[in-house]
Amino acid sequence: MYDFYFGEPDGIAKDEVKFLISIKRMLPKWCNSIPDSEFIAICKLLEEASARAAAAERQLVIVETGVGASTIALAYWALKSDGVAYSWDFNGEKGSLIRTVCTETLCNVIPRNINDHWKLVAYNSLSPYLGLPVLGDLTDHVDFFFHDSQHVLETVLGEMSAVQSLLLDGSLVTMDDANYDFLHTDTAYVNIFRKKLRLTPIAPLEGNQSRPFYIEVEEFLRQYWDEVTSVSEHYRSIYHEDIFWPYFASEIEVRREAGMERVDALEHRFAGWSVSQRRR
Repeated sequence: MYDFYFGEPDGIAKDEVKFLISIKRMLPKWCNSIPDSEFIAICKLLEEASARAAAAERQLVIVETGVGASTIALAYWALKSDGVAYSWDFNGEKGSLIRTVCTETLCNVIPRNINDHWKLVAYNSLSPYLGLPVLGDLTDHVDFFFHDSQHVLETVLGEMSAVQSLLLDGSLVTMDDANYDFLHTDTAYVNIFRKKLRLTPIAPLEGNQSRPFYIEVEEFLRQYWDEVTSVSEHYRSIYHEDIFWPYFASEIEVRREAGMERVDALEHRFAGWSVSQRRR
């Protein structure tokens, strides 16, 4: 289904992002929810993380929560660098689709077994038995982390806490929907499904608002690191030209009305930081 001809490996290597974007745009929308500009920013940062790991002569280790278009990029750099990417997502069917896509596209360019370089864990990312806390039994470091699971601050900071001890100087921490501000319940998501069930939407919950995640996460990271540097500039320089917004305009308008798409703060939809100089 996805086994199209994308060009010869030498040509693809000259513009890897173009190749990966071509694959992304062939995905069905239910597993292609991040804008192209965010995907491109992730690709650029993965390239940097890969180069840094190679210079340090260590295996590139990538971690994400929430499988989707981003996984295409993560799997590509894991394959290319002989590294490993771990993904957490309850939806095993989505993971199976992404594995098929990777096999029929990435592995035709980089002839390696996707299962050796991308590991799907179809479970709760915060489980002490099978969630992010088990990473310490699998690796001694994480070069790149991407949050895209449940977008409430309790989950975001829970995941950040689970990986922060494995970060190294120069490791990258990134996230989707960084402009959200739900503390414990994503009421926008809840209300979309309540409407489908013909139920009355719930009112905003008292005590359920935090500061925007991009502020909360940076403050959290500063508890552990002396240097926390934003790496969101590339996304912010290209997001306004992204064809994703007009192409999905009808859906985005519905999401805006429901509070699921913060169109007044798109410059903060994706956020990322480089950390260094761990505090003692």
